[in-house]
Amino acid sequence: MSKNRDIVHEHEELVAAQTSPEAFERIFQKYHDAIFSYSLHRTCDAILAQDITANTFLKAFEHIKDFKWRGISLSSWLYRIATNEINLHYRKTKRLVAMTPELAETLRDDETTDKAVLEIEEMISKNEKFKRACLALFKLRLKYQTVLTLRYFEEKPIKEIAEILSLSENTVKTQIRRGLIQLRKQYEKTSA
Repeated sequence: MSKNRDIVHEHEELVAAQTSPEAFERIFQKYHDAIFSYSLHRTCDAILAQDITANTFLKAFEHIKDFKWRGISLSSWLYRIATNEINLHYRKTKRLVAMTPELAETLRDDETTDKAVLEIEEMISKNEKFKRACLALFKLRLKYQTVLTLRYFEEKPIKEIAEILSLSENTVKTQIRRGLIQLRKQYEKTSA
C-alpha cells in the first residue's frame, strides 16, 4: 500500500515539476544526495561526482517536459541519466584516474574547492580497502561497474536496477554474478 502511495506521490511530483521550477527544486533536494553518492561510488572522485550530479539534474530539468510516465520511477530515471553521464565521461576520457594522495594534495591547494569535498576526499583516501576496491572496480567493464555499484553501494533491488538500465531482471542478476567474479579477481591482483 505504501509503495503505491509513493508511486502516486512521485507521479504528482513529476507532473508539478513539468510546469514549475519550484517543484523541480523539490525533486532536486529529494534526490541530490542519492545521485551524488552513486556518482561518487562510480568515480571515487568527489569533484567529478559533483559535475556528474549537476549535469544529471540539468539534463533532467531540460527534458522533464518530455518525460512520459510509463511505470518507471522518477528516481530510476535520474539514476539512468547519471549512469549515462558517467559512461559518457569514461568514453570521452578513455582513461581512469584513481584518487591518490598527490591528487588529493593538489585539490587541497585549489582555493575554489569546497571544504565538504575535501573531507570526502580525505575520508576516501584514509580507507585503504575502499581504495583497492575502487581500483578493482575501475578495471571492470562499465556494465559490471554499474550493476555492482547500484546493487552494493546504492543498495538498489534487482527490479529497480533493471528499470534504471532497461534490462531484464535475469540479465541484471547474471551481470552481478559475473561482475562479482571479475571483481574478486581484480581485487586479488591489487592486493598482491
